[in-house]
Parts: sequence; structure tokens; C-alpha cells
Amino acid sequence: MYTVTSVMYHLTDPEDIFENVCETLRKMDSNFAKEEQQYFDAVKNLQEAIGDSVLPCASEYIAAKKQKFCAELVYLVWLGFQRNLECFQNPVNTMFLKMDSEDFLRERRMHTLPEVEKALITVHAFEEQLWKISDEVIYLTNGINEFLCYLETTAYKLAHYFGFILANQLLYYVIPGYTSDTVTTAQYEKMICNFLHLEVKILQ
Repeated sequence: MYTVTSVMYHLTDPEDIFENVCETLRKMDSNFAKEEQQYFDAVKNLQEAIGDSVLPCASEYIAAKKQKFCAELVYLVWLGFQRNLECFQNPVNTMFLKMDSEDFLRERRMHTLPEVEKALITVHAFEEQLWKISDEVIYLTNGINEFLCYLETTAYKLAHYFGFILANQLLYYVIPGYTSDTVTTAQYEKMICNFLHLEVKILQ
């Protein structure tokens, strides 16, 4: 049986989202396995070097980094979903495809999301503890940060596109008279494929 709690878990749980994103990218991106292994190595090195010797501890830091990333993805899926509805309500909104992606992804607002703000408190507290140990220790977080930057470059755009094509199917059931814009969808798919050099039909 579906409950509000179970649905919300699958929509917002960082570990669940993170694993699903990685699983999708393993299928889409031939370079992903190499990047992911470097991330696993970085996590292992951080855990072995720091572990629970500081508060917040290394595992809490890693969890907070995932929490921040996944909260941002949920936000972007919702923006893509909203954009689809806006395009239906006013066709001029399809011009978003001519905008810089940072503008329609609204990345500058992400830090104000409650889950992102909460995660950043832990992230900054952990990094402050590393600086207190020595200036060199902070390098242990580099591999983790590099992997997340790699993910953000791809996953941010995929999340917004996912929200857009999800709306193509769901809005039919909840908006009287709704019809999906197949032309804009095809243009968006082409733009994403050209930018990321990935085949995105797997998301459909």
C-alpha cells in the first residue's frame, strides 16, 4: 500500500536518490565507472584518515554532501515539471530553451532550500575541523568534491529534463485539456543530448 510517508521517502531520501542517479549514469555514461571508483577511493581514504576523530565525523560529512546534492535534484525536477505546465499555459514560455541553463535551472537559489542549508552547516563544520588539524588535511575531501561537481554538471540538467518529460505524462491526468508539446520536448531532448553527449531516452 502506498502511504504519504512511503511516497515521500522515495521522492526525497538522499541515499535512494543518490543510488538511482548513479545507477542511471552507469547506463548512460561510459566514463562514469572510472569517476565513481575514484569517489569510492576518496571516501575510503577520508574515513580511514579522519573517521570519528572530529565532530561532525567523516560519515556525517559524506551524508551531508549527498543530502545537499539530492535536495538540489528534487528542486530541479520540480522546476522542470513546472516549466512544462508553464509552456502549456503560455507557449511563449518555450523560449526557455534559448536561455542560459543557469538561468532556467535557477542555481543561484539552491542554497536557500531548507535541506541544503541544513546540509551546509554540517559540511562547513567538518571542513573547519580539518583546517584546524592542518592546512594539508583538507585535500582529503578533494576526490569527493570533484565527483559531486562531475555529477552536478550532468545530473542538474538531467533532473530538470526528467521533470519536464514526467509532466508530459502526469499532467494529462490532472489538467483538463492538457496536451504535451512534442515539438518542445524533442527540441529539449536534442539540446540535452548535444550538450551532455549522452543518450537520454533511457529516462523515458
